[in-house]
Amino acid sequence: MDEHKNIAAKRRGGLRKWLILAAVIVVVGLAVYRGIGSTQKKSEGRRPPRGEIPVEVVSAVRKPMSYSLRATADIVPLMQVDLFPRVSGYLERIDVRLGDYVRQGQVVAQIDRSDFLQKVRETEAKLAYAKAQLSELEAGSRPEELRQAEEGVKQARSRFDNARQHRERVEALYKRQVISKKEMDQADMEYNVADAQLAASQQNLGMVREGARGEAKDASRAKVKEMEALLAQERIRFENTQIAAPFRGEICKRYVDAGALVSSSTPVVGLIHTDTLKVVANVLEKDVSLVKIGMKARIEAQSLPAKFFEGKITRINSALDSATRTLQAEIEIPNSGRMLKPGMFVKLEVVLSEKPQALVVPRYAVLEDVGAKFVFVVKENQAFRRPVTTGFEQDPYVEILEGITEGERVVVKGQESARDRSPVRIQEGE
Repeated sequence: MDEHKNIAAKRRGGLRKWLILAAVIVVVGLAVYRGIGSTQKKSEGRRPPRGEIPVEVVSAVRKPMSYSLRATADIVPLMQVDLFPRVSGYLERIDVRLGDYVRQGQVVAQIDRSDFLQKVRETEAKLAYAKAQLSELEAGSRPEELRQAEEGVKQARSRFDNARQHRERVEALYKRQVISKKEMDQADMEYNVADAQLAASQQNLGMVREGARGEAKDASRAKVKEMEALLAQERIRFENTQIAAPFRGEICKRYVDAGALVSSSTPVVGLIHTDTLKVVANVLEKDVSLVKIGMKARIEAQSLPAKFFEGKITRINSALDSATRTLQAEIEIPNSGRMLKPGMFVKLEVVLSEKPQALVVPRYAVLEDVGAKFVFVVKENQAFRRPVTTGFEQDPYVEILEGITEGERVVVKGQESARDRSPVRIQEGE
């Protein structure tokens, strides 16, 4: 019996503990509920009426707007070349160093000229000889040559007369069979030789009297022209031993030193034109129609902060790059003070179009839904959704071409929660 009483007592004690715990939980729960209710009542006092969306608005106004091409680029020289010799030889001297400024036509290096000078003198001598021969042919025979030819004809005629008379005597004796056939043949041969000599001397006299033939004179004239052409070529080769600057600029590279063996494929120095520099801007396809030659550009170099330079568009490519869908435009920058250097990184801006009275709103007031742009216009505490057409953008504003009028208030904060004809409460505006 006692054991059963003890068990019952233990059961009653455990039940009391559970009852006490339950009471504590209920009390705590009531306290928390009352605290939350008090907090909600306080916050409800600060809330706007149910359904109103707090928004901020600004008025659409008119401001001057400009649409600009902005890009970054590297400065490059207006002209840049490596100078190569036109003839081969040993470099006698180089007259410039890195950074030297040279004039157009100034000699910057020279190849050893001794062999080229000797070739010029040799060709001059050959030309003089050819001219002397032509002069002799054109002048004709001299008097003493004519007298010699006439004397030769007389002597030949005398020999011919003697040979003819001797042949007649021998022929008479041969017919009478006084002499042999051999002696008759010998007389005939002497006669024929004398006759040929007379004909040759007469022909020579005629040529001396007539002078040189036209063919000989033409050949001599052609020889003179040939030597004149060779002399001109050798003089050009001689002049090409000097390497001159094709334009004014600065020496940017020096590849070899004096004494080096160079040829037409060996660069000697590099030359850049720095009085005028240029940058190349890539124009988007949509802006191609706005870009015109002569437009001014504003240039800013990162290495020269707060310093601006002015250039202008001088050339525009005629075709777009198929890979980037952009068009290249060259902008020339005067650099008389040489503050800008080739290779500098610059920012550029070209104003493509300007509007003095554009209707604008803050850019973040314009929303987009499936490609359609719209804003919320507030009237009598309601937000009305308006589709708009935008134009130029110039941070922080965007131009409105269609959809709203000047002075209308557009939502700039809270529009994400708004719907067409949503009730709103304006908190603050500009």
